[in-house]
Amino acid sequence: MPAYTTPGVYVSESALSSLTPTLTGITAAVFFGEAERGPTTATLIQDWTTYKRVYGELKNAYDLGYAVYHYFANGGRACYVVRVVSSDADTAVKDDFPYEPNGDGNASPLFDVEAISEGAWGNSVTVEVIGGLTATSNDAHGTFTIIVKLNGTEVERWPEVTLDTDGNRYVQTVVNTYSNYIRLTNVSEVAPDVSLVWDEDAYSLSLGSDGTVADGDYVSAFNTIDGINGNLILNAVGKTSGTIVTAAINKAAARGDSFVVIDPEKTDDNLTATQTTAATFAGQSNGGYAAHYAPALKMVDPGKTGPGAIRDTYPGGAVAGLIVRTEVQRSVAKAPAGVAADIRGALGTVYSLSNDDIGTLYDGSPYVNSFKAIPGAGVAVYGARTLAKTTADKFIPVRRTLNYLKSSLKDLTQFAVFEPNDENLWSRINVVTASFLANFYREGGLKGENSSQAFYVVCDSTNNTETSIDQGIVNVEVGVALQYPAEFIVINLSQWTGGSNAAES
Repeated sequence: MPAYTTPGVYVSESALSSLTPTLTGITAAVFFGEAERGPTTATLIQDWTTYKRVYGELKNAYDLGYAVYHYFANGGRACYVVRVVSSDADTAVKDDFPYEPNGDGNASPLFDVEAISEGAWGNSVTVEVIGGLTATSNDAHGTFTIIVKLNGTEVERWPEVTLDTDGNRYVQTVVNTYSNYIRLTNVSEVAPDVSLVWDEDAYSLSLGSDGTVADGDYVSAFNTIDGINGNLILNAVGKTSGTIVTAAINKAAARGDSFVVIDPEKTDDNLTATQTTAATFAGQSNGGYAAHYAPALKMVDPGKTGPGAIRDTYPGGAVAGLIVRTEVQRSVAKAPAGVAADIRGALGTVYSLSNDDIGTLYDGSPYVNSFKAIPGAGVAVYGARTLAKTTADKFIPVRRTLNYLKSSLKDLTQFAVFEPNDENLWSRINVVTASFLANFYREGGLKGENSSQAFYVVCDSTNNTETSIDQGIVNVEVGVALQYPAEFIVINLSQWTGGSNAAES
């Protein structure tokens, strides 16, 4: 029996079979990638406008923004963004931002200013202080306004802040809580003095640098999602390194509620090159937690207009959006593939795929989900396989259904922690769990002619003995009949004329 130390709900997964002994609800994507600026922690982004405000406008040098844009364009809801930076990157600063006593030129430090995140972008930030409406007296600090500019354009203004730590607009609290560009440190604790006036010059930040992002920086970035609950889709934009992919898959498997979408190499322009890249992911021990999509797509470039507004684009962002869209429209048990799984904004693939090519990739080692141009539907995802080869979670909806059920059941049974461990508690757990699974079955998430064939729940004295009760453990056994996608539709067509048949498949 495993050792349990922290009180809570623990969900494990047994071997998969046809009847296997999120934040619940809509899945959120997490994108890891490089951007000109922005926080390096996992930051919730509700829409495209918010992304631009925090991370900057689209730039061809940074694929992260395009992934997020196409995620929202393809039906994605809220997502998290993690800006990956080099461990050698430096933050732009301006130490000893001055004020002047009585304007006599003997400047003293008011505070230190630093960019909110690492990178050379911070060298383009300037900060200016101007006097406010309330003058400083010998008893109380007056107010002042901080103006923040990026590349000469004002981006923030913090009016009527003060050095008074008891004031409603204490400068460090206001700026450090709400600014998207700067933070303040070493704020002056000088006593109020009527002789104090503000140095109203603008000062530039400096010494910021980008460094070179390495694989290890992505591996470290994956740890920033440890505090996020719920079902997640992880995408390291454009990264095919074995080190990065393996770390992402292991993170998803350790969480048990996440799934990885792996991009192709954008430069792979033929079938052989795609197979070579795919071979990098073969043999993953947790392959059921990830799927690889290739080749790259020719997509609408939202940063341009006119006939040249086309860009070779990593598909991961759009695919993640499609997964969420499919989940909203149908359920987590529906494969995000087929004629209805069109990629909005896709004009084609970077190289042409024949039906044989699609089949070759789909039967590869590992599987590769590719794209198919369908008249009337556009460019659609035409594959629903994970990297697993032999287990039942070789199907994306099977793995994601298990993830969803584990996450949901954990949340649903959270009420049981610290409750008396007896028949009353077991009965409540049975009712809550069975009710949830019955509803999921009615929505088409499980198979079977009736609910008794679709699932079972056991939480009683048969699996909760005196020994487990003494250890503070409640055991709940849940079995589910999983839905498998129909991949190959075989139609046998017969022509019947005068008693003879001509059969075609």
